[in-house]
Amino acid sequence: MKRSADVVVIGGGVTGCSIAFHLAERGLRDVVVLERRFLASGGTGRSVGIMRQLYPTPETSRMVLHSLRVFQNFREITGGEAGYVQCGALIAVAPAQRAALAKTLEALREIGIQARLLTPEDIRELEPRIDPFAVGAAVYEPESGYGDPTGVTAGFADGARRRGVAIEQMTEVVGLRTEGDRIVGVRTAAGDEVATRVVVNAAGLWCREIATMAGLSLPIVVGRHPVFIIERTTAFGRPHPIYIDLASGTFLRPETGGLTLTGFLDADEPNHPMDPEALGADVPFDEVARIMERASRCIPALGDARYQRGYAGAFDISPDWMPILDETPVRGLYVAVGMSGHGFKLSPAVGRLMADLVTEGRSSLTDLAAFRLDRFRTEPHADAGAFSHSYLR
Repeated sequence: MKRSADVVVIGGGVTGCSIAFHLAERGLRDVVVLERRFLASGGTGRSVGIMRQLYPTPETSRMVLHSLRVFQNFREITGGEAGYVQCGALIAVAPAQRAALAKTLEALREIGIQARLLTPEDIRELEPRIDPFAVGAAVYEPESGYGDPTGVTAGFADGARRRGVAIEQMTEVVGLRTEGDRIVGVRTAAGDEVATRVVVNAAGLWCREIATMAGLSLPIVVGRHPVFIIERTTAFGRPHPIYIDLASGTFLRPETGGLTLTGFLDADEPNHPMDPEALGADVPFDEVARIMERASRCIPALGDARYQRGYAGAFDISPDWMPILDETPVRGLYVAVGMSGHGFKLSPAVGRLMADLVTEGRSSLTDLAAFRLDRFRTEPHADAGAFSHSYLR
């Protein structure tokens, strides 16, 4: 069957659905989202949903602040539920990074982000259950928290549908059709062809495979990012804030039902490339033992917590751990890829930026030049250890 659309978005995760919603907000009604399985079935559904605001550049800081405001008003904007819990976030760094943290914090305040610098003693006063054993300083963000990535995806998708967008699940893209240097269509596994002049590759962990269909190579590594769920004891009391300890390489995020989500922040994901089809796989015992030790070191009261389960999450990682938001050398083929663990928290801003880029070629929200694909032209395999640069530079 042959048909046509003004825009085809490939990928039904939080990024793709946000893009579709924002395109419809711009007045585009003939938009089609093609999802190989079901909505949020990829990296989105395995995201821990942390919303933190410490970012190293003005461009990303404006994006995360915009996204926060969307999450705080999600029902009014989309009609859906973000499940946003404003529990506050503490982001701690080693003593050697204290000066960089203070400098970054000044820039954040100028943009309008609410945050303050803390000493280790301040951390203990704010949250006595945290042991800042390796910490030189921290930033406290009272407005930060966590949300429901699957719920946000559904909210964007339902809002897009009400505005005329067609969302097709269980529809795998198997080919991109080009004429010369321009995109002209998309082929699906069912044998359908959608004629279009604009395609947005928002396929997340599968973005490289989509790009190769048009003869393009993306500098993306799919890195394994395990997540562990532990159950706090009743004696633990009220939930803890989000604690991101860059010094020890650990994050801790509260969840309802007396649970905590935790994992490593070791910048090691690019060294463990993962087949995205292994998403959700079980984690080995040695990793469980290591993360339980780290969790109880950061918050000693978690020493009595009971391990529930773990699973393999994954990131589509760019060389500088920042998104790629751009039109490719194939005219009409756009990419919103390389979210590098920022996918959920930046999804409202990414949706707006990509809609701006497709319809106007620029955006008033932030400078799109910082996210161009050709920034990797001279160093296509830049240092993967730049993980910490997604917080501080």
